[in-house]
Amino acid sequence: MARAGFGLLSVLLSLLVIGLLGAVALNHYWSATPDPRAGGAPGESVSPDQSARLAEAQALSSRAMTALTLCAQTTGMAAGMPGGAGGRCSLAEIASGAGVGPNGVTADGRWQISSAEISAGGSGALTGQVSITGLGGNAAGFSASLFATPGGMVSRCDVGGAPPPPSPSSGRGC
Repeated sequence: MARAGFGLLSVLLSLLVIGLLGAVALNHYWSATPDPRAGGAPGESVSPDQSARLAEAQALSSRAMTALTLCAQTTGMAAGMPGGAGGRCSLAEIASGAGVGPNGVTADGRWQISSAEISAGGSGALTGQVSITGLGGNAAGFSASLFATPGGMVSRCDVGGAPPPPSPSSGRGC
């Protein structure tokens, strides 16, 4: 009587080989993937505390950009909106939507929206920039900018006390 199939030993050896290959592959993957907390290229690491502050700045800049976009749509700045492509949104108009006071400062006084602007390009796509500056507490020395470009959103940061990055290619990724 002939036995068909694999023996227990051959199955275990096969699983061992597959496990070793998987461990080597995952190790190479993890070492090649940048740390998401670093916010930039390899070698540009930030501490967990700095990462948390940058996340706060990014959240505030995202809220401000959302408020700017809504303002642009309601003023007719966006393409295809009734009323043409004119209109302007001031910081005071978007402040409540961004969760800050009329002067752009957060309630705890640690962050300020230093600039917020948006415009409609020739194709009707909205482009703009929101810049955030850390004023006090553990936010002092941090700054961030969020850029709306025709290719999508670009976020840039600085942790060294410099002003917010002025262009999508300056500062560090965050």
